[in-house]
Amino acid sequence: MDTQEILSAQHHHEPADHEVWRHLYRQQLDLVPLAAPAIYLEGLDLLGLPADHVPDLDRVNERSRAITGWTFVAVDGLVKGADFFAMLLNRRFPVTNQMRKPAEIRFAELPDLFHDLFGHGPFLAHPRTADLYREFGRIGVRCAEHPDELALLQSIMWTTLEAGLIRTPDGLRALGGAILSSADEIQQCLDPAAATEAFDPEVVRRATFDILQLQNRYFVIEDLAEIESALADLDARVDGGDRS
Repeated sequence: MDTQEILSAQHHHEPADHEVWRHLYRQQLDLVPLAAPAIYLEGLDLLGLPADHVPDLDRVNERSRAITGWTFVAVDGLVKGADFFAMLLNRRFPVTNQMRKPAEIRFAELPDLFHDLFGHGPFLAHPRTADLYREFGRIGVRCAEHPDELALLQSIMWTTLEAGLIRTPDGLRALGGAILSSADEIQQCLDPAAATEAFDPEVVRRATFDILQLQNRYFVIEDLAEIESALADLDARVDGGDRS
């Protein structure tokens, strides 16, 4: 599918949207220094998101394109399945036009612009994780005609880059964009009582997740190489295609 079919112009944001962004930015900036891995914090600094208003995507893209070649593309709603991965392959990350409502300051059920830019944007501004997101795209395109493999790829992405944890010398840190853009999810996942387990693709394959709620279990990787290894194993399962 030509991804141009699903794109739309950037949304005009009302004053209330800018106020929600200001509140969210201050709220999360107080939390992420002790909740995020260094690679995210480095990317956040590189991306230079504004603190006091909803970002202009053209300006964000000037920086991100110069750093890693990624651009953020405003879309209406969610881009799903193979279409989503086709965008990642081309270093284009879809960002939802809408901002969450004030009642969702601490947790939003559905991704919004803050989730997409603040949660994922810093990883796309760091060369290591920017390449990892693109690798998800490459394999997702190859899996487009293989439903079982595509479903596994989506589960791997959810349990790592959306709602996963990574072990660092300073302790557990949030790797997932859904966590880093939510105050309640940060609080819950880093609570010593949180249900955590080692990341295992075979366990992930059988697991079920409710993406509209705070998670009831979190998978932990020791290093980004674990994700790369899982992707390489999945890649090997798919017949045909190449690594271009």
